[in-house]
Amino acid sequence: MPPAFASWEPHGIRFRRASVSMLAGIPGSHKTRILLNALVNMRTPTLAFSTDSDQDTVASRLLAITTRTPTEITEQWLRTEPEKCARLLAQHDILRWDFRPDPSLDDVWLGAYAYAEAEGRWPDQIVVDIASDIGHDTGDEWGSLRDLMRQSKVLARETEAHVLLVHHASDSERTKKPCPRRGDIHGKVAAIPELIITCGVDASGGLHVAPVKNRHAKASADAEIRIPMHLDAAASYVGDYVPSVPQAAYSGDWGGKDWS
Repeated sequence: MPPAFASWEPHGIRFRRASVSMLAGIPGSHKTRILLNALVNMRTPTLAFSTDSDQDTVASRLLAITTRTPTEITEQWLRTEPEKCARLLAQHDILRWDFRPDPSLDDVWLGAYAYAEAEGRWPDQIVVDIASDIGHDTGDEWGSLRDLMRQSKVLARETEAHVLLVHHASDSERTKKPCPRRGDIHGKVAAIPELIITCGVDASGGLHVAPVKNRHAKASADAEIRIPMHLDAAASYVGDYVPSVPQAAYSGDWGGKDWS
């Protein structure tokens, strides 16, 4: 798959077709912002199930990412400048959204089949944000999660699409900060995904991601490999972190030479 972020490449973090990946974090760790920016960067046909964010929220965030404008302004654009919004959002038509808050596993499969019927091909990528919202008919959240993991693997193999699941990590005193460990992921469902990335914010507000599982490159289950990211939360923008280079101050001394 195309790279989600350039800074992930040196760490061997690549999404792959016919495989399952996971992005996990505690509430408020900017999971959806990371996801949206990754989708914008990848620019590949994607079917996305957004249970955690409604249509206006996703639209305002995509507008913000595209124009680097705060979402408090882009939310107003949706009401006051619909033609402008339609023009800007048209560049993201490669992303197809399903905003049902509680789709079942059958809904995910039917959505994939409907996509193939309409487009004549499977999507390159299928996204679920948030995994724990999928199908709880039995009332057993953990059992439903395990079913989702198994079905995600079958879905990825059958369609040869990359399946990306956005999931919660536990938020407790034992949870590692800023990036949770693999063992901190809700439901202990780390067996099937080939790649698991956790994310979180440090005490100074800096966003980090950590590969806690990667079958194709180095990873640390204890989240010891941390990658800093650039975060502009107001504009819903997440990008590659570029460290600032301190500029040498002019001291007025030109090496003691007389340049006159």
